[in-house]
Formats: sequence, structure tokens, C-alpha cells
Amino acid sequence: MVALVLSAALLLQVAPTAAPVSADTLDIAFDSPATRVLVERVIRESGEIPEGLEDFRASVRTTMQLSLAPDSALGGELPLTTDELAGEVRWRRPDVLHQWVREHRTRVLVPAPYSLGTLIETPWVIPHLYGPTIDVLSQTGTGERTRSPRAIHPFGAQGPLYYRYEAGDTLRVRVQGERVTLLPISVRPRVVADDRTQPLVVGSFFIDVDRAAVARARFGFVEARRGLAIGRMGAFLELENGLWEGRYWLPFRQRQERQIASALFGGAVGVRVVNTVTEYEFNTGWEPRAGGRTRLFRDAPQTVEGFAADAMPVGAATAQYDIADFADLRRLALQAANPDPGPVRVGLRYERGDHFFRYNRVEGAYLGLAARAEPGDLLDRRWEVYGTAGWAFAEATPRGELLARWHLDAPRVPPRGLHRGLTAGVYRRLRDTRAFQPTFQWDLLYTLPALVGGADLRDYYDAAGAELGFATGREPWRARVTTRWERHDAVQRNTERYIFGTAEEFPPLAATDPGTHAAVEGEISYAQGSGAFGMGNSAVASLRSEVGVGDFRVQRLTGLLSFRRALEPLTLAARIDAGHIRGEPPPQMLFRFGATEGLSGYDRNEFGGSTAAVARGRLLVGIPPRDPRPLARSGPFFIPPLRPSLVALGEAGWSDVSTRARPQLERLGANPTEGIRASVGLGVSIFDDALTLEWIRPLDEDRPTRWYFGLVRWF
Repeated sequence: MVALVLSAALLLQVAPTAAPVSADTLDIAFDSPATRVLVERVIRESGEIPEGLEDFRASVRTTMQLSLAPDSALGGELPLTTDELAGEVRWRRPDVLHQWVREHRTRVLVPAPYSLGTLIETPWVIPHLYGPTIDVLSQTGTGERTRSPRAIHPFGAQGPLYYRYEAGDTLRVRVQGERVTLLPISVRPRVVADDRTQPLVVGSFFIDVDRAAVARARFGFVEARRGLAIGRMGAFLELENGLWEGRYWLPFRQRQERQIASALFGGAVGVRVVNTVTEYEFNTGWEPRAGGRTRLFRDAPQTVEGFAADAMPVGAATAQYDIADFADLRRLALQAANPDPGPVRVGLRYERGDHFFRYNRVEGAYLGLAARAEPGDLLDRRWEVYGTAGWAFAEATPRGELLARWHLDAPRVPPRGLHRGLTAGVYRRLRDTRAFQPTFQWDLLYTLPALVGGADLRDYYDAAGAELGFATGREPWRARVTTRWERHDAVQRNTERYIFGTAEEFPPLAATDPGTHAAVEGEISYAQGSGAFGMGNSAVASLRSEVGVGDFRVQRLTGLLSFRRALEPLTLAARIDAGHIRGEPPPQMLFRFGATEGLSGYDRNEFGGSTAAVARGRLLVGIPPRDPRPLARSGPFFIPPLRPSLVALGEAGWSDVSTRARPQLERLGANPTEGIRASVGLGVSIFDDALTLEWIRPLDEDRPTRWYFGLVRWF
């Protein structure tokens, strides 16, 4: 997956020869004569590097992240690998670019033999926005950049042949004591990119009106559509320049991002490169001694002053970034790839990986199709209809849903601004009975153990019904209210097979009471990161209320707080779940916990009740060696730093059951805790708490101690 994401290099260029631009073309290329005058001036004056700028040297700090954003997660994206690199970059007119990496520190959630910081072997800094070319993403490999397709530059000589320019409101900012007038110009393709033409871009460019130069750019690439696909790719950039010596707009902060979203994968993967460029020196007279136009050098490890004085954990500087930041550019790019589809777009589109494929002991293999209908103009997407239908082969049962959504704030809302929407639909779904849902859910984490490992320990019931809901939110906050009518039915184990034979961990399903559940639900949540699971600092919180007025006349309230706080050399991770249910609940609505669902020193679903609370805490104390630099490196492969920690963990759970709910709890084979049940543990983890060895002791005298070795579990 990493190699696939890194395999593309994208460049902006001006073609060496420019066809004459007709008056008719100019009439439709600009929203006003004033915009035309400014764009033509920028093309004329910024097509060449400013006189007097011969070379520069600058310090560079870079954060590279490979992140996963599951389509079923409550929290935000999860960084899988994070690299921080420091060094310097030197550029010389017209296009010589050399970059030195003099310090490299890294963190890995999954111990892998490589990371972005070891795979990329050509410079990743974009030296300037002048001239005909902007280097965007480097290819892997050594030596020179290889030739690759190049996009047509909006501010090149041929730009007006392919783009339309619309000016926004003027901005006046103060930069280095000088007032600067910036005019944002949105750029949209006027033609459709295909395999026979060069790629196009879509986005916004902020123009320094006085200097006729690009001061800032935020854009994405429009790629040709190649038939039906259940995956989407995108390349996006945010390039923020600083005004140096009052004359040159040169890099200050740069963000380059490549994204792949796929229903097969069950989410999106993002490759993110963020540069901060400072401490410029101009016209030093530098002449490259090593050959090659673009070169990357990795010096022997040494201490860089910026890292030595930096107490922040690796990756903390980019913790605010998210794959969803470019949702608006993705929509613009999709619109530009097919600008005239008619009044309605209809196509194959999966919203979740388990709508395409899943495997469990109830359904066996499930395979489905999904489609979406929406307005032809994606920039005014006020409504959409999504439908999916599939077949559970072992159960011989169809499932699916048909949902209609209305976006009340379209089209003027930015990606992370206020969103309000209505949803109405009908469905038949296989639900699991967990009341304390994980903050980080990835469908493959349940399908792969069942299909490949023969382990499926969740309990399920069948739910068919209709829903009507209203949702609103401004990241990181969300809220929703839903009215629901659904029929609950019991399901059974329909297969004991997995891919390699008979499964040993496909137990019978827990009891379910059939009935009609008519309810009103409300939820408010906060998500900054993935909670206790992952790297760096994050927090997830939610409060949910449910009132049933059908066959199940119950009121249920559940709350969650999950957080991780890192401050070298200590890290605290914790999760607290609590819930209370009134009335006469069916067994599928009661609380249960034990083993991986909390209290790992006890059996699966050993405890439960109508009132429950589970708390889990994990304290990491870093021990030597804490050096975040790779232990060894050979080509693109490396040994991640061990970064060991002593682990102290504690878990506590309490539950009680009402008289009316006790018979149902007995049907589930669970018991109230009769006081607080707790376990404590000690261990050692490595790779920033990715791999752990733990000794766990329940505080009950009659319980044996347990050992655990493997990936850290946070559910």
C-alpha cells in the first residue's frame, strides 16, 4: 500500500510552446476584465524567477505520516507511522535542488521494516512557485527524478486555454512589517482531462497584487475517470509562502497529501508530508559539488538543535491534520473530471467496507453491491440517495439499506465547518449487541479474524426497520437525533467453518427477544484523534440517550470517555464506559463485559447488568534506550527504535441488575459483579507501546494470573 501511494510523481508545468489564445476563449476564461488583467500579468511576470535570486539555503523540518481513517470509526484518523526529519535544502537557479537529512526520528504503531522517511529518496521540498514547474510528490528510488505526467499550470502561458478564473474578496495582511494585498483566484478546468491530455488542477491561488506572484496555493489534481471503480485516489497540496527580504515569495509551510479510499480496504489511507522552511540565506554563491539536478543526501546521525530542544512527542506538530481536510477539493476534482453528467449522477459507490464484503459466524460470507445517486453538480450537492443490497451465503438471507440525505448547508460549508443534515431510510442490518462500542472500529479487524483465524466472539441480532434523523456538527463536535422503528429477531450460528477448516471460536449466539423497537435516540460526541488507542495526544467522548416506546419500553443512557496524553517520558491512556437502563429490557440491550471488552483478567462477557461501569487505565514509563532515531537502516529498510516502556495497568468494573432485568441477564449467562471487580498488571512494551508483554492478576483470590503477548489491545 505504501509503495502504491508513493509511486506517483505529479508536476505542474507550462508547455514549451503556447498556442494563440482567441478572444472567444478569453471571454469565457475570466469572470471579469479585471481578473483577466491580473492573471495575464501573473503569467507574464511570474513565469520567470525574479532577478537577483540566484540561490538560497534554508533549514527544513518535515513530518511524514502514513495514516488510516476507517469508514466505521467514532474517532479520527490513526497515524500508523510518523517520521520527523530535519536538515537543510539548497536551491540554485534555474532548477538545481539538493536536500540533506541530518536527523531522523520516528514512531511506529505497527512494527514495519520501512516508513515514509526511509522510502522517499529524492527531495520533497517544493523550492518555489515561480517559473513553469512545481514539483509535487517525489517518486521512490535513488538519483534523479524520473519523467512523469505533468499537469498544465494555471498561471502558465496555456492556462487560459484550459481553466476558468474567478476572483474572490481582497485580503490585506501584514507580512514582516509590510502590508500586502492578496487576491484569491479560484481555478476550475473548462475541459475534461482524459488519457490523451495532461492532468489539470482545481483549487485556489492567492495572488500578491503588487508583485504579481503566487503567495499561497491550495489545489488538487483532476485525474481522468477510468470506468467503474470502488476506490478513489487524490493528490492535494497546501503551499504557504513567506515574503522574504520584501521581494521573494518562498516556502514557509507546505503540506502535500496523497489519499487512497477503498471499500475493499474499509476506509482511506493518507500519505502526508508537511514541511516548515526557515532561516533563509540568499545568494551564497553555492555550487553543487555532487552531480545531479535533484539529490537527497542522508548524513550520519547527529543532533540537530531543533530536535535536541524539542520536548514534544514525534508527530505532535501535525496532530491537527486530518484526511477530511481536503473533502472540498476532492468534490471539486470529481466535478471537474465529469463536469456535465446531466441533472443526476448515478454510479457504483461504497460508503463502508462491510457493505461490499464481510465474514462472520451468522452470515458466513456476505457480498453486496452499492450505488449512489446525487445531483450532477457536486458543488451544489443538497441531496443524495444511497443504496446497498447483498446476500449472506451461509444464512441465505438478504440485507441492505436505502437512505436519502438532505444537506441543509450545501453548497457553502467548508469541510470542517458547520454541517446540518436530514436522513431518512429503510434497512435490514445485522447488528452486534455491544453497548460499549469501540472508539476505533475497522471492519477488517472483525472480518479477518473470522475468515482467516476462525475467531468471531461478537453477538448479533437481526434488525429491520426505518429511521428518520437530524445531525449537526462542527469538527470536532457532532450531535444527532434519530427516531427509529425496527423489528428485532434472533439469529443463529450458520457456519462453523473458516478458510482453513473448523473454527474453534465460533460460539453459539446469545439470547435475543423478538419484538418491535420504536425509539427516539440522541447523541453528542467529541473526537480529536482516536482516543486511548494510537500515538500522540487524543480524546474521544460521547453521551447517548435512547427512549423506547414500542414492545421494549426502556430508557438507556451510555457515556464514554477515552483519551491518551503523552508527555515524555510518561504516557497515560485511559477509557471509561458507563451506562444505565430502566424498564424491562430485552437481553440484547443489557450491558455485558469481560476479557477484551474490559477486565482482561476475567472471562468473556462474564459480568453484566442493567447498570454498569468499566474503567481501564494504562501508564507508560519510558526507559532507555529512548532515542527516537532508527536503530539501523539499509536502503529503504530500517529497524525502528525500540522505545521501551514499563507498563502499569489497571482495570475495574462494576455492574448491578434490576429485579425486572435479572431473568434476562441469567439467560445471557452473565452475572452482576457483586461489588467492584478489578485486575492489575505489569509489563514491558516496545515500539512506543505497539508490542507488549504483560502479566495480569485479578484481585479475586480464586482467579489465576494471566500472561499476554502481542499487539496492544484498546477497544
